[in-house]
Amino acid sequence: MPLQNGLNGASSPVKEKFMSATMTAPKPTNEPSQRRVTTNRRNARKSTGPRSAKGKAAVAMNALGHGILALCPVIDGLESLAEWKRFRREMVTGMAPVGAVEWALVERIGLAVWRLRRTVRYETEQIRLAQEGAMAHVGSRVLEAERSGAVGEVQEALANGEFWESVSKGFERLAHAKDDEEISDDHAWWFVSGAYEQLGLGKGDAFDTYWDQLPKPPSWTMGWVRQRVQSLAEANGKTLQSLSAAMEQDSAIEAAEGIAKATEVKRSLDAYQRSNLLPDEGTLEKVMRYEAHLSRQFHRDLHELQRLQAMRHGLPVSLPVAIDVEASRYSPDCPATGG
Repeated sequence: MPLQNGLNGASSPVKEKFMSATMTAPKPTNEPSQRRVTTNRRNARKSTGPRSAKGKAAVAMNALGHGILALCPVIDGLESLAEWKRFRREMVTGMAPVGAVEWALVERIGLAVWRLRRTVRYETEQIRLAQEGAMAHVGSRVLEAERSGAVGEVQEALANGEFWESVSKGFERLAHAKDDEEISDDHAWWFVSGAYEQLGLGKGDAFDTYWDQLPKPPSWTMGWVRQRVQSLAEANGKTLQSLSAAMEQDSAIEAAEGIAKATEVKRSLDAYQRSNLLPDEGTLEKVMRYEAHLSRQFHRDLHELQRLQAMRHGLPVSLPVAIDVEASRYSPDCPATGG
């Protein structure tokens, strides 16, 4: 290996040439040339930043990346990031902070206001949840239903009340309503089945067989029902008026019971909802404490920001008032002393 031996040898001409080139080669430098420095300075004098009010307001948001943007308080799935950005932009634009301290205060003020708004939403949600429990409460207390089926019992009672109210008015409609007046299929079934049973023709399976054999109309109307009831009445030696009166008399007690039950349920639901317009005591106390804490923080930071901005504009500013309060409980074994 002659090359290796030459490099290691003390008097090798290859080594002397290599060392001479290494020692005399210019060292690289990162320093800019004087021409580049002069050019940069001339360009810097031309860049004065935004001059219009709109441009200055836009660049004022640049510092958000280090402060209020980093402390994003948005709860995923419950709050809107777009709404938070809009709110943050309005806070900064309205308060126009200058310097790190004012920016920090605006950041704290914005967070406090955002959390205060969340407190209102929390309180509203608690009230809404209590309102949703109205049917379960009334069903278990008033109707004495099992908790799991209480809501269904209430819904059924209300539906029955509406049904019987409409049926009570339906007997008069059966005799005088126009033929093309539309009704529900439930009402049509009830009138025809009531006439069938009133005439002693049977109930249950017997009527179901009769009902299934009837030609069904494109739409259920009082005219169709009247024809069915009148046909049954005349086939059994009755008139439409006499049969309708007998049906009304027999259903009066059941209708009165259904309407009274629905009325009681409505009254109980209304009373429960009125009594739960405020959250429960534990929730209310928690909300009040949290809201009071945020309100104190908000007003403290706002007043400090106003003081700093007034000082920056050369306005007279009074000294902040600080009060230290120490509270202790009185004990007969350890009486308070004063001087």
